[in-house]
Amino acid sequence: MSNIAKLISGFRIFKATTFQQKKDVINHLLLQGQKPSTMIISCVDLRISPAELFAANPGELYVLNNIGGLVPKYNSEGIHGILAAIEYAVTNIEVENIIILGHSKCESIEMMMSDKFAATTNGLSKSMKTWLSIAGEARDAVKKEMSQKDAQEQQSSCEHESIVVSLSNLMTYPYITQRMAQNKLKIFAMHFDIETAQIMSFNSDTGFFEAVV
Repeated sequence: MSNIAKLISGFRIFKATTFQQKKDVINHLLLQGQKPSTMIISCVDLRISPAELFAANPGELYVLNNIGGLVPKYNSEGIHGILAAIEYAVTNIEVENIIILGHSKCESIEMMMSDKFAATTNGLSKSMKTWLSIAGEARDAVKKEMSQKDAQEQQSSCEHESIVVSLSNLMTYPYITQRMAQNKLKIFAMHFDIETAQIMSFNSDTGFFEAVV
């Protein structure tokens, strides 16, 4: 069976089971409009969808996937699609929570930690390097402070540090800090370990990631 045929077969199962079970919920969403309470900014290679990860019902999450699950600084040039999605979630939908969700074995972070990222020839494409450079300070810090550690340890550390960089970048968005000051918005930075199903959340008071459950 081809990949497309498998997807179509999967859709038939969805239509006959999940859609029927949640038809009332979906119809209610159509009537009331889009009003998810939580935005999740995650990585394209998370492998498990955030909706499945958090056992969310249709319409509960507003999900933005990109390479590495990164958040650029406010008014960054050339990446207006990401900025527009965040703005829409905060100012139009008025989400109550934003979760930056990174994960283990992240291929995006692996690319950033590789020699190709710093190479001037035969390296990453300009677009890829420009995007990953959003978390370049995380890479630099790990390379400097963990130079004696192996590649796996460095990558794991960079996964966490990149999430913190994105968290810091979110704080450059004026409409985000405004809604936070009004106690209408909370932001979280989390790391999901795919192998152990462990979620760690960053504690800004301690500077460490701590187990959620």
